[in-house]
Amino acid sequence: MWGGSRALGRALAAGGWPRPPARCCPHVPNVGQERRQDLAQPNGSWSAAMRRHHQHLLAMTATGTWVRLPSYRHHHHPTEGTPGDTPGDTRLFPHAIDGAGAGFEFAMFLNATERRILCLCQTGPYLEGPPGMTHGGAIATIIDSTLGTCALAMAGMAMTANLSIDYLAPIPLGTVLLLDGRTERLEGRKMFLSCHVRAADGDTLHARATGLFIRLDPTKQRVKEEGSGQ
Repeated sequence: MWGGSRALGRALAAGGWPRPPARCCPHVPNVGQERRQDLAQPNGSWSAAMRRHHQHLLAMTATGTWVRLPSYRHHHHPTEGTPGDTPGDTRLFPHAIDGAGAGFEFAMFLNATERRILCLCQTGPYLEGPPGMTHGGAIATIIDSTLGTCALAMAGMAMTANLSIDYLAPIPLGTVLLLDGRTERLEGRKMFLSCHVRAADGDTLHARATGLFIRLDPTKQRVKEEGSGQ
């Protein structure tokens, strides 16, 4: 999610937004290829429905209005004056479960002009809550990740202040979901967003959510992290 610094930058420029502010992070030596693998790509665990909807979303990028965002297992932030190739050492939470198909399989697409993001997601067996169903916390995770990526596109650095979710229908494991997130309004440092979680096949609305994100001052945040030794 957060690893799409270049793609986000291009999308923001196309939509007339400022690019996210650069942020330093320590270099991690001997980084393996696994950290740089784009996990927002089809793999053997993707169902036929997941692949079909992914192809449809990819077709939407042909005009340049939508941009596919890469997703890495670890955070990647651009170093001062350097394109976003310097890896950090923090495992991205939705990718914390190893094994293709075991947890979250997802791909995100950003429309900077509309301030909108689409997340195609397939839930795996490690996300089970009630027997055969996706855990409510897992649903909250992918909603927060989707809206957080949208907030990142706007602010560069932002944190969740409030996330309110209405769970409307259970989500069987293996369901292919389409999350539609968008920015509703901006008030100073506050960003108000909404998200609808639907079955990619059909019209079932599984959940709806609203989120409040707070834009952070990148300079103050960097000083705070350096002071805490992060």
